[in-house]
Amino acid sequence: MAPIEFSEETKQQIERIGSADVVIGVAGAVSLDEFQARARKVASELGSSFASLRFIFAWPGQGVTALTSLNGSEEGPVLFPFAAPPQGAAEFWAAISATQRAVLALASSLNAKACVVLGADLAAMDAHSIQLLIYAILERQCGLAMPLYPTGRFDGLINSGILAPLHRALYGKRIAFPLSYEFAASGSMASRLVRGETGNNHALQGLLWPATVAITQSPQSPIGQVHMDVRRQLAAGGLDLSAVLSQIVGSLFQEMETFASHWQRVRGSQPLPVWGNPPEVEASPREIDTRPMFDSFLLGSKNLDEVWRLLLPPNTMLELRRLVRLPPESFRMPDDLWAGIVYDFALAYRLRTISRGHLLGALTPLYLGWVASRVREISSLSSEAVEQRHEQFARAWEEKKPYLLSRWRWPDRFNP
Repeated sequence: MAPIEFSEETKQQIERIGSADVVIGVAGAVSLDEFQARARKVASELGSSFASLRFIFAWPGQGVTALTSLNGSEEGPVLFPFAAPPQGAAEFWAAISATQRAVLALASSLNAKACVVLGADLAAMDAHSIQLLIYAILERQCGLAMPLYPTGRFDGLINSGILAPLHRALYGKRIAFPLSYEFAASGSMASRLVRGETGNNHALQGLLWPATVAITQSPQSPIGQVHMDVRRQLAAGGLDLSAVLSQIVGSLFQEMETFASHWQRVRGSQPLPVWGNPPEVEASPREIDTRPMFDSFLLGSKNLDEVWRLLLPPNTMLELRRLVRLPPESFRMPDDLWAGIVYDFALAYRLRTISRGHLLGALTPLYLGWVASRVREISSLSSEAVEQRHEQFARAWEEKKPYLLSRWRWPDRFNP
């Protein structure tokens, strides 16, 4: 990925400020008036707790270059407008990642001790959330602080069904949201995230996975998680599911290939320190009609059988054909089967068994089949039982990891 290049106006403003202690920026377009009002409120509320720190609030917009003091003092908090990277036709998460890197680059240029990156909707731009993130970095000496978002039992299923358990099994850290709108980084970690260097000193491509960079490039830097009272979905409304899976899951598969030498040495997983109090989540789950998802799975089994046979071993295909014959009310996809399917798709992605776009499109009906199974299974469970079920599910991915290792190292041995 090309290095972050700031405009001449931004470079001049960086020289004028010289340095800062904490940079807080948003990863996307936002109203200047709203951002400035929120920044003033946050700066006022944080003042008593962090009176000795200088805050810079970074606004990624166009047409404004002047620095603005938020409290009338030259040494006080400052609103710093800078030109965000051009988005063009960039995909949803690619655009977010590009702006996240720009905020981190600004923090690095200002030699900041901590950088807080927030979502462009400003839902997390409140003093309590920011204070927790800063606390994890400055007081608890974390290199990276990741969010813990409140989720209902049917929320964030791409994350809970693929991203979180796969990331946990690969890298051995129990990070609930490895791809997130909000996070905080130390000054040194911000520089690493901007560079995105691999062991071969080649810049990473695609999305920014902060925890992956932290784990693989700075393994001695602690990672923490903080509770944030913000509801998050991985994709904006109206985006096609196949396109979302292609971008997000494809990016994680690419990370697997880049850092294979690291995750192949990892066994098991470790919990991370957590700060803050978990907000309340829904008490009674809403009803979800799983029949359309089940029907999509059945249609995929008919239309994509030849494709699936290129990607999945015979035993998996036999199990899928057994599931197809079940009535909807009896349909359950075993945890180890689903984990093995995702592992097999990751391997096929690496080997380019078919075009990567078609490969990730072929994952969609399988994912919908897993969602239908999961929704039906946990609909009647208590909140405590759902949490236990999530942990059991994640452990199944860890237990299945030897299968991934075998297929990754000796793919021909398992060819269908």
